[in-house]
Amino acid sequence: MSSKTTIPPAVQQRIARYQQLQQTLNVLLGERQRLDAELAEINNALGELEKVGEDAKVFKSVGPVLVEAKRENIKNELTERKELNETRLKILEKQESRTRAQLDSLQKELQRVLSQPGSETE
Repeated sequence: MSSKTTIPPAVQQRIARYQQLQQTLNVLLGERQRLDAELAEINNALGELEKVGEDAKVFKSVGPVLVEAKRENIKNELTERKELNETRLKILEKQESRTRAQLDSLQKELQRVLSQPGSETE
């Protein structure tokens, strides 16, 4: 009767976990995209700094204002931010990989459970 159309609570929990993992993956992908864009911007800025001479006036953005700063200070600041973002990116890639593996495993488990007729005890 209706027992064939109802999803057992254990399976509902797995489905909820799967949806949660999908949301987590989406957040991770968004953060990775943001970091990739920021790294590209930093690399571009570092490249431009290399093109100008040591005595060139260099400015950095502080909110809506441009402030003159020493070229070497800006270069060091950008290099530090680059290293920090690269570290964050490595961590995100590991989290993304783990989340994808969990999603894959859970998806296979759900397919197996849902394809078995009368498997309400899973």
